[in-house]
Amino acid sequence: MCQNSADKIKNLHEYLSGLGSCLVAFSGGQDSAFLLFHAREVLGDNVTAFTFYAPYTPARDVKDVISFVRRMKIPCKRVKVPLLDSLRYNPANRCYLCKRYTFGMIKAGADNLGYSRVLDGTNADDLNEVRPGINALRELGIESPLARFGISKREICKWLCERKEALGLKPASGCLMTRMPEGHEVSAKELKRIDMAEEYLATQGIHQVRVRSDGKTARIEVPPENRRRFFDEEFLNSVARELKNMGYRYVSLDLDGYKKGNMDLS
Repeated sequence: MCQNSADKIKNLHEYLSGLGSCLVAFSGGQDSAFLLFHAREVLGDNVTAFTFYAPYTPARDVKDVISFVRRMKIPCKRVKVPLLDSLRYNPANRCYLCKRYTFGMIKAGADNLGYSRVLDGTNADDLNEVRPGINALRELGIESPLARFGISKREICKWLCERKEALGLKPASGCLMTRMPEGHEVSAKELKRIDMAEEYLATQGIHQVRVRSDGKTARIEVPPENRRRFFDEEFLNSVARELKNMGYRYVSLDLDGYKKGNMDLS
C-alpha cells in the first residue's frame, strides 16, 4: 500500500523515538537537515550533529551547517579531514573511499559521545541512482531512515518549504572532486579555485552551479532556466574576466546545462 507523506513521517518519528538518542551525519543540505530537524523534534537534547570538512568540501556547505545548527540550537561536532592519498588521482570509487573513511570517523565519534546509532540523510530516490558511497554506509552499519521509510526528495522539499525551514537551506553542493575528470590529479589549490568560481557565480544569483575543471578550462553548468543569464554580453564578459583572474585560461558554458556526473567516465 502506498503511504502518504504524513504516514511516512509518523513512521520516522516512531523509529526515532525507539532509538532514545542518535548522532546525525549532517552535510548542510536539505536531506540531512530534514532528518536532523525531526531527530531534534523527537529526541530533544539527545541528538548531536556531526559534520566533517575537507579540502573538497565547498565553503558554502560549511557555512550552511554552522547556520542551521545554531538556529536550531543543536550541538554539532565538526572535524577537519585531509585530502587522502587514496583520492589523490580522483578515482572512480572516490565516493566509496571518502565515505568509508569519514563515516568511520563519525562512528568513532559516536562511540566517544555515547551514541549507539549513527544516521545519515540518504533518501528513497538516492537508492535508484548510482551512489557507491551507499555501500560504505551499509558496511559500517550506518542507518538511513529516510530511505527506509520511502521518503522522497520531493516530499522533503515540500515539507521544508511548507514549514519555512527551507530558509537558508538548499541541496548540498557536493564534493568538489566531482568537478574534475576521473584520473585527474587533485590539488588543494585547484579545489580552492573551483570553490571560488562557484562562490562568485552564487553571488550573481546562480546558486545551483557546477564549474567543471581540467586545470585550464572552466566549463560552467547551470540549470536550463539560468542559461538565459548568459545571453547578456556584459554578464558574459564579467564572468569570463573574474574566472580568468582566478587562473583559468578558457571559460565556457555547457549548453546542455547542469547534469550530475558530467565528469565521470563510467
